[in-house]
Amino acid sequence: MSKALQLLAERLHKAEDRASRVLSQARQDQQLFERQLEALNQYRQNYSSQMGELGAGGMSGDQFRHYQAFINKLDHASKQQLEGLGQVRAVTEKRRKEWLDLQQQRKALETLLERKAAKEALRLAKQEQKLLDEFATFRHFHRQSEETE
Repeated sequence: MSKALQLLAERLHKAEDRASRVLSQARQDQQLFERQLEALNQYRQNYSSQMGELGAGGMSGDQFRHYQAFINKLDHASKQQLEGLGQVRAVTEKRRKEWLDLQQQRKALETLLERKAAKEALRLAKQEQKLLDEFATFRHFHRQSEETE
């Protein structure tokens, strides 16, 4: 039984390690999405500022439409990136929960194994003490029988 529990503990530990690596990758993906979204927003802000500066100096209707169309594309890309980021965050949270569940299972099993080991150590200590007591009693009676002879 104890061997089976130890094997299960090893498997849970390996599964936890895999879940940790998957969580780490999910966090990296999330950071990448966040950086891309930030870059898109920064690019849009810069492009809008450029349009404002050019507009103050006089801009043709075609140039304005071109700038506005490009800003709309950036807005659309930003919206898609934000939706993707929401999905990636959901995946990251799911991976985090999976990792925490495996960690909790492993810790519970390790606690059980530690308790079993402590119980077994106590049983062995009692058994050893019983043998020592029996040996001491035997020696005592053996000495008494030698003295009476």
